[in-house]
Amino acid sequence: MTYRLPDLEISPDDPFRHDALDRKPIVEFLAALISRTGGPFVLALDSPWGSGKTTIVRMLEAELKRQSFQSVYFNAWQVDYVTDPLVALVSSIDQIELADEQAASSFKDHLKVVRKVTTLVAKRGAVAAAKAVTAGMLDLEAEIEKAAAEFSGNVVSDLVDSFQKEKELLSKFRSELEAAVAQLSNSGKKPTLVFFIDELDRCRPTFAIELLERIKHLFDVPNITFVLSLDKKQLEASTAAVYGQGIDAPEYLRRFIDLEYGIPRSKAKKFTENLFARFGLDGIFAERNHPELQYERGNFLDVFTELADVMSMSLRARERCMTRLRVVMDQTPRDNYLEPILIALLIVLRSNRNELFDSLCTGQAGPKDVMSYLASFPGGMDLVASRSGQLIEAFLISSDENENRRAARVVELKALAENESTAQQNRDAAKELLNFIQHAQRSMHRSPRFRFAARKVDLSAGLKD
Repeated sequence: MTYRLPDLEISPDDPFRHDALDRKPIVEFLAALISRTGGPFVLALDSPWGSGKTTIVRMLEAELKRQSFQSVYFNAWQVDYVTDPLVALVSSIDQIELADEQAASSFKDHLKVVRKVTTLVAKRGAVAAAKAVTAGMLDLEAEIEKAAAEFSGNVVSDLVDSFQKEKELLSKFRSELEAAVAQLSNSGKKPTLVFFIDELDRCRPTFAIELLERIKHLFDVPNITFVLSLDKKQLEASTAAVYGQGIDAPEYLRRFIDLEYGIPRSKAKKFTENLFARFGLDGIFAERNHPELQYERGNFLDVFTELADVMSMSLRARERCMTRLRVVMDQTPRDNYLEPILIALLIVLRSNRNELFDSLCTGQAGPKDVMSYLASFPGGMDLVASRSGQLIEAFLISSDENENRRAARVVELKALAENESTAQQNRDAAKELLNFIQHAQRSMHRSPRFRFAARKVDLSAGLKD
């Protein structure tokens, strides 16, 4: 049974083998852009969390490796416990292994100096933080002097206040880093080192801002390109958290980013079809081969996609919905009716508006409440008026366990359909909805009512009597 999908496998030889969202043109465009920029350059891939940025980054990394680029992948969120992000950045570069022995040796020699400066800078930051916490009670100047002596051969009396010495150290860091990167060409690689930083927007605010500062001040050297995967709105919120709400966060972030690329929205229906295959749902639907069940897959797919699109659900949220559908399917015998339109709605509500889902389960909310909720989204009115919207409302009315409310809505629709003073379009819509209700009622005679369907979507729904 598949209830949780593993990360999508990106083949080094064929990065687009599992490209369910047609990301290949985007990745090829970005690869061509990076090959022309050289560096220093910072490219930001901007898209909301859960929209598939990591998959694009992995595809781009694999495509660039096929073109002989050396790259480094750095998941910022996994290391945001580190006090100074510079340590984690340099550690990632230190993992690079070059094929040419002489180039590899030279690369490591230059990187040794980079590491020493990194250690010194990190120690200095740690001492400064400790002094701030202890109000200067700790006498740790010896640590600074010792670290400086190890690097330069001279003891500096007061490194914290020695601005000139700091400039020299950071200049040394950049020159040695540039010399190390220059060894890529000597090892048969493209001259540009591509540094992928993923999940930046999920880091604690201070870490994210400090990481950007380190990139700007220490990695702004020839032949290094950074690709930042982020949700810019979230990063702007992190900036405000660090510097206060008064800061112009978008303008501040422009200091660090040379070019932003907004990732286009994916083709949602194709993504859902891919999830069906990966969760093994296609096989389950195929086993439900009774003639009256043959349209269940298509009906669920269409209604779920339209609902998820209107609510702007992330790809990750849609994947979680498929986990719930898999659970529902495993509870539904192959010869029992699924009622896919109702199940699609309940799964989406359970994911996006749990309080409305709960109110439906207890009978406090009814079909009108759901349709009003759907209409509140941009494009929601169009969905409500569409065939899918009318089917949703018809199944909600037919499965409503409040008989008075159900009967009152049917009477209201009949009056609307027969009122000649009503606009023809509204009369036709009422008639069509009545036809759908009749269809749904015939279906409901063969299958359980709303409460049972909700219980399959969420076991807790059965506890709210």
